[in-house]
Amino acid sequence: MNYILKKLSNRKPLIIFSSLKLLIMILGFITNIIIIRNLSVNDYGVFSLTLMFVGLITTFGFSWSSSSILYYGSREKAKFGNLNKTFWSRNIIMGTSLIITTVLFIVFRRNIVSYIGIDVTIILLLWLYVSVAEDYLNQYFLAVKKQLLSGMLSVTAKVLYLLIILIIPFEIKSLIILNIISHASVLLYSLKINKKDIGKFEFDKEWFKEILNFSMWQFFGFSGLYLINFGDTAVIRYYMTTEDVGVYNAGYKLFNTIANFSFVISSFYAGNVSMIFAENNKMKIRNFFYKERILILSLSTFVHILVMLTSNFIIPSLYGEDYRGAVIIFNILMIGSIFKYFSTFYMLYFNTNGKHKIQQTLNIFRAVLNVLLNVYFIRIIGLIGPAVATTLAILITLVISAVISEKEIRKLSKNL
Repeated sequence: MNYILKKLSNRKPLIIFSSLKLLIMILGFITNIIIIRNLSVNDYGVFSLTLMFVGLITTFGFSWSSSSILYYGSREKAKFGNLNKTFWSRNIIMGTSLIITTVLFIVFRRNIVSYIGIDVTIILLLWLYVSVAEDYLNQYFLAVKKQLLSGMLSVTAKVLYLLIILIIPFEIKSLIILNIISHASVLLYSLKINKKDIGKFEFDKEWFKEILNFSMWQFFGFSGLYLINFGDTAVIRYYMTTEDVGVYNAGYKLFNTIANFSFVISSFYAGNVSMIFAENNKMKIRNFFYKERILILSLSTFVHILVMLTSNFIIPSLYGEDYRGAVIIFNILMIGSIFKYFSTFYMLYFNTNGKHKIQQTLNIFRAVLNVLLNVYFIRIIGLIGPAVATTLAILITLVISAVISEKEIRKLSKNL
């Protein structure tokens, strides 16, 4: 018992951070239930298509460069005591990206309205700008190892959003506006920024080139991730009905919430793992990959199995009988989620060892494979086809990652 308590005590920061992320997941889950129960199946399908375009503009607007703060900012902070060069380099990259994204979004506004079936383009752009600010704060707090503030920031937005939709009646447009308002509230956390971390404008050409190179590879990878996250929706929309989009996304959103919880691992450990590889600390590398990793994956797999066993009761109870078809979709996707947790550790290895090109190439490969398998399986087995395709794509890229990484990890952790 004392041994277990000691182990838990040593992981107290991770437990607190994970608890906050778990709370965020639960709040998002509850919010999604309320949205589904207040919208018709068709309207939820339209809302899912709207989220697909939110993913499009956030992916190409800023997400692809956001992790540069975490990986390069934490490194600069450790070496020089601030994030000055990283902060201003990323501002230049992001500013240019936002201008291009905004112009393209306005140019293709009519096409977007025609595809979604509702005119929310201006509101979506506003959502983009609020998301930029929120993401910036989130990544900054992670880079300076203030994980608690990062977690609290997201909790604040989720709690406010949940409270608002419980009080105020909504339809699709008002729902988006309420989301924007709740997330804009986290801008108050900017008061917690240490101005010394940012400093005055400074342009370091070599540092900028390094961050741009890293970010451009992230851009290609995030393009792949966008296809992964929304390729299923696009394929279903093409071959089937808007109602089918709604049913599938009921299962997919729950899967995605659980699967994306794996990023808690990478967010929490990125700074530390980067340092132990930089220091070539073989003992810490060995402990992380052959003790910590096994413990985390064992626990996460157990939780996945437990959720799958109870899904036949949970999903219809929460969403209603109209969404019973989402149960089998969810369970197939949950197998993919287990694989995704395994993949997270390879992503950490790639990104902390200058092998981000491999990681992003794998993301692109997985995305293309996912879409091709979507088209193939949806023709054969209907609505569960995209779920099978998504899970297979995750498994195949996991195997490739393991083949590339495990030998190197063993070599780096082995005592001479």
